[in-house]
Amino acid sequence: MQKALLFLEKWSLPLILGIVIALIWANLDSESYQHFLHAKWFFGADIHFLVNDIFLVLFFGQVMIEIVHELAPEGAFNPIKKAIPNLVGAVGGVLLPIVLFFSFNRLFGQSAFDNGWAIGTATDIAVALLFARFIFPKKHPAITFLLFLAVVDDLIGLGIIAAFYPDVQKPVMPEYLFLVFGAVLLSLFLRKIKTKTYLPYAIPAGLSWFGMFMANLHPSLALIWIVPFISGEKGEKSPLHKLEHHLKPIVTLGLFFFGLTNAGVAFGNISTLTWIILTSLVLGKFIGIISFVNICGLFGFKLNSKIGAIELLLISMVSGVGLTVSLFIADIAYIETFLKDAAKMGALLSLLSGFCAIALAKTVFRKHRF
Repeated sequence: MQKALLFLEKWSLPLILGIVIALIWANLDSESYQHFLHAKWFFGADIHFLVNDIFLVLFFGQVMIEIVHELAPEGAFNPIKKAIPNLVGAVGGVLLPIVLFFSFNRLFGQSAFDNGWAIGTATDIAVALLFARFIFPKKHPAITFLLFLAVVDDLIGLGIIAAFYPDVQKPVMPEYLFLVFGAVLLSLFLRKIKTKTYLPYAIPAGLSWFGMFMANLHPSLALIWIVPFISGEKGEKSPLHKLEHHLKPIVTLGLFFFGLTNAGVAFGNISTLTWIILTSLVLGKFIGIISFVNICGLFGFKLNSKIGAIELLLISMVSGVGLTVSLFIADIAYIETFLKDAAKMGALLSLLSGFCAIALAKTVFRKHRF
């Protein structure tokens, strides 16, 4: 069983299968697919809520565990200044798509497209990680770089959605973020008393989730505030390692439902908006990450020695896969159906950036040692 799970995780087969089924289903029988998405399956909750608001908490928790490992002594981001290129690269990967969107829209688009400026800022961490695994070995620093960059990207994205795309029926209620702060303090207390198991951290994790949910912010990042306080000392016997071990099979298999519920885009309207979204997303990530990381290097903040120009190029291409997060922003950015569909096609086509990265790695750079 363990070998089977390792095989599924290595090749992200559940995620791939979920994406393929979603695309086929949405295009062959859109009505039944929409019914599947919006039916109330569990105590009045639809599959979107169960996957995006609950399962993704565990996914981002696992991602955060990887980052904590790399922040530990002898990790890729220790000392902490080694993480600065990631932070700066993430900022570049957000700003450049915005600049390119408005530039391309001014030249080729129309004012009706303006509200989609944030669609290109997103990186789909689950799908980008899938492409990265086809390119880099399992423990390669490039994968850690991508994970850190994508988490920062998502934090910025949450801020953008809250500030510029507020739901008038569910306005942001920042007062509930005190619950998240309380969860952090409780986690700190559990760390101070040297809690020997990760189970007590379920209480601050739940408090963090509830605080973000009640604040009308996406609660998928609830665990990233808690994981850094779980002890990773004593190696494989540590609470953090045990949590990681228990999360892996859940996350690996759960990614099937993530792909199934988020990738079902009907091949529909393609317009100028489609190409503006696609180019601003893919080209913006490519230029933004590479240029900002290199500028960072001029000030003495260097990348891991195993991440050279080729690795950075491939990472920036993989980061251009927006897909599910871009689809979410497209859905709230436009009211008109034809604009939604055109924007979503741009997000869907961003998958090509990941496939191009794999093609480059296996052909042009096939002799390069990753």
